[in-house]
Amino acid sequence: MRNIATKFSCALVIASIALLLAACSINVDDKDKKNQKVDIQTPFANLKVNTGDKVADNGIPVYPGAHLRPADNGDSHSANIDMGAVGFGLKVVAAEYETDDSPEKVKSFYQDKLKSFGDVLVCNGHSGGSDVRMGKHGEDADKKLTCKDAHGDGWELKVGTSDDQHLVSIEPRGSGTRFGTVLIRTHGKEGAL
Repeated sequence: MRNIATKFSCALVIASIALLLAACSINVDDKDKKNQKVDIQTPFANLKVNTGDKVADNGIPVYPGAHLRPADNGDSHSANIDMGAVGFGLKVVAAEYETDDSPEKVKSFYQDKLKSFGDVLVCNGHSGGSDVRMGKHGEDADKKLTCKDAHGDGWELKVGTSDDQHLVSIEPRGSGTRFGTVLIRTHGKEGAL
């Protein structure tokens, strides 16, 4: 009897996995080889990634005269990522740019432009990431951004909260500047992207 129950349980698990795999959908659109799009849908989560040149509109203005950093070794320097799962979602829209202007000039520009999103926090150096609090939506949704762990050259300019932030990372690059603009939004059960 025990052996039959074990075989039945195994068959049930295998059938469940087969049904879940049959319900998955993966779509890759790379027709023009520049605009690479991936769309993965499962019964529990969805993931959309677009790394084309024109996907980096995150609401943050582009510094005048700056250009999108060219792709190197197949790596694009812009992405629009949208992930949704049961009770959680994450949206990241990021792009990396270059300009011949000084880092101080770029910093001054963004300190002014980011004011339209709220109070601007200026961090000396880089923290290597954002202040997103994964899985702690709700009580930490309005958690203020910090300069925790910031070090090195350049600056990070941040506006918003841990669930909704605009970020500009600025660093010297030769005689010019390399900088990135990022929008990060998370939501839990009570929010929506």
